[in-house]
Formats: sequence, C-alpha cells, structure tokens
Amino acid sequence: MQKKLLRNVILILLPLLLIFSQFIINFIALNNIYYHIVYEIDIPNSNEIIDKVETFEYHHYLKIHDYFGRTYNISQFNPCPSHYINRDCIEYIKDLINQDRKKFHWVQSYQHNLNYKFNATEQVKLYLSYSNTTIFNATYESKKEIFVVNEFNGYFHGIWYLNFTYVPYVLNQSNTILLESIFLIKMFLDYSITRFAGEGHHIEQYIALSSNLQVIFIFVDEMHWS
Repeated sequence: MQKKLLRNVILILLPLLLIFSQFIINFIALNNIYYHIVYEIDIPNSNEIIDKVETFEYHHYLKIHDYFGRTYNISQFNPCPSHYINRDCIEYIKDLINQDRKKFHWVQSYQHNLNYKFNATEQVKLYLSYSNTTIFNATYESKKEIFVVNEFNGYFHGIWYLNFTYVPYVLNQSNTILLESIFLIKMFLDYSITRFAGEGHHIEQYIALSSNLQVIFIFVDEMHWS
C-alpha cells in the first residue's frame, strides 16, 4: 500500500518538477536575451551628430575590397546585419531580440544579444593616411593609432569612403594629411546568437565629420565568427 502511494506521489511530482525546471531554464535563457545601447557623447549638437551618422546613406557611398583586391560598391551586398552600422540595422536587431523574448526557450545555454556603443569626440588634429582607392590608417595628434587597415596577400581590406571634397586626390601611391577641428565618431557593434553553437558579428566603424557635419571619411572593420 505504501509503495503504491509512493509511486503515485512520484508520478504526480515528477511532471511538476519537469515543468518547474523548464520554467527555470526559460528564465535563465531570457536573462541572456537582451540589447545594451550606450551613447558616449558630450558635444552641444550631439543629437544632430547622432542623426547624421546613424541615418547616413552608407549603401550609396561605401566600397569594399575582396580578398583578391577587387573593389565593389557596398550596395551589391545584403544589408543589415552585415557590413556596416546604421539606425535601420540597430532597430532591426532590436526587433529580432524583442520577438525572441516573447518565445518560450527550452535550452538553458541559449543567448541572443546586442551590445552597441556610439562614441563621439571633438578632435583638434587627426592624421589620415590613404590612397585614391583605400584607407590605410588614422592616428591622433599624439600618433596613437585610431585604426589600422589589415593587409592580406598584398591588398588592404575593409570597407571605406573618402570624400574628395575634403580629402585631396593622391598623386603618388599614398598620402598623409592633417585634419583639423573635426568630430570623430566610433561605433562598436557586437551581435551574437547562441543555440548549440555560437554565431557572432562584430563591427567597428569610424567616421570623421567636418565642423559643419559633412562626412570626410568612413572606415568599417567587420568580423564574423561561428
């Protein structure tokens, strides 16, 4: 009689424990489904700068090298979440994450998150090294590097735009110029989704704006992993 009672209790409690444990798993997974967005900008016209940078029509201007050194317009490739950061990209990923938070998750290790940081500073002086077909690097007045373009098989890679209204054409293979009184924008995006294996996308984006908020140059460095 006692064994039968014990068996019945186990049969009742076991499904309840399984259900409870699954709610715990879902709770843990939901804590790893989020987006974190930070704006580091202390400039009087900060809203104008943010709008200018995040709504800029990158697909009309950016160019990209492949690993054979060939150059393409970025408009030939798929939009977000690849290649560059803009407001549409951020909102698209946020929507994916918000939709994901409405679902019930069965795997504790599941993660889906976005970390985005926008940093803007005023720079008295900045040095840019470039050619007519690519950007090499940018440095602060102190010569500390802001970014350096990677070289592979003799070709420089990355995604870039040069506004030759502000940047003179190069007569030789390369040129270094001094840019004065500009706004330097750094944008960092980390987007990852992990089910049983992880997939991720990291973008670093650098933009120089003139004092009247015209784009002088853009450089984008991106990396995928899985």
